[in-house]
Amino acid sequence: MSPILQIVLTLVFAAVGGLLGKWSRIPAGTILGALLFTIVLNLVWQQAYIPADFRPYLQMISGVLIGSRIKRKDILELKRLLLPGIIMLVCMIFLNLIFGYLMFKLSKLDLATSLLATAPGGMTDMALIAPELGGETLPVSLLHLVRILVIYAIIPLVFSYLQRYQQANGKKVRNRSDKQDSSQKTQPLPTTSGDQKKLLVNIILTLTAAAAGGILLWKLGINAGAMIGSMLAVALLNLLTDRAWQSSKLRIAVQILAGAYVGQNMTRNNLSMMLDLLIPILIMIVSVVVFIFLISTALIKLSKLDRVTSFLVSAPGGLQEVSLMAMDLDADAPKVMILQSVRLMVVIATFPGILSAFAGFVA
Repeated sequence: MSPILQIVLTLVFAAVGGLLGKWSRIPAGTILGALLFTIVLNLVWQQAYIPADFRPYLQMISGVLIGSRIKRKDILELKRLLLPGIIMLVCMIFLNLIFGYLMFKLSKLDLATSLLATAPGGMTDMALIAPELGGETLPVSLLHLVRILVIYAIIPLVFSYLQRYQQANGKKVRNRSDKQDSSQKTQPLPTTSGDQKKLLVNIILTLTAAAAGGILLWKLGINAGAMIGSMLAVALLNLLTDRAWQSSKLRIAVQILAGAYVGQNMTRNNLSMMLDLLIPILIMIVSVVVFIFLISTALIKLSKLDRVTSFLVSAPGGLQEVSLMAMDLDADAPKVMILQSVRLMVVIATFPGILSAFAGFVA
């Protein structure tokens, strides 16, 4: 089958799964459905394919979704993110060293590979720096893929638990209203030619800003630069003009594409290799649960973040996926995006030194 047909087939499967997930009203059902249907396509027929070059553009569109939600009140509240950011980073680095060392002692993986596999960074970033730090690329990539899949599975379960908690205790699990406020409603459909022209101008302005900011940071080599640059540029457009374009249909499309992109990585070869990494995978699963539980508990107790946002912020990977889930679960998506971006950049900047120091200490 030609690559074009593979892409079309993948998108069809992902769209069917995503729409079924949305209609089923499962928390984060759109992205979960797209992911599962793409995995099935790849494991059964080995035909799932989304070009790797597509990822930066998908990140830019994701940045549009987040940036268009950022208002002046979010900027004014940035100082409130200092304490949550410090709590998150300290806990993540500490837990990374603990679980990385456990993986090293209980499995056949070397220390560098174990620490990289449990690092709260991106799958691609950790795999790329693995050879430079003496680690193995393939186990790192596979274990990070497992972590993303576990996060996909855990977050909706946690959200369902929080909903039951709210109903049983009468306590709000998020600071925002369950109903969208006026700053987060998608723009109404145009009814006149003037409205249509205004909507078209808003779309052009938004996509131009997203492309400019995303491409700039991407070409500068900043980690997740396409998404961060797009978000910042669209947020600036929104703050200055209040004309950033918002669309619920665009959000559904991006979630379907994100599910397809991640799902295609689960191949038969990867599945068979994972059987040889059973102990590291079990440790990875436990580590994700512990990361989310301990860090979110600390954030809830020590900061003013609501429960849903705290759980999403504490997820140790998947910047784009977690940010998309934040919108689906009606969490504070801008705060999730900002803190997750800080997490990723700090890990990339500091991890080589931390790993070397810890390896020397263990030795």
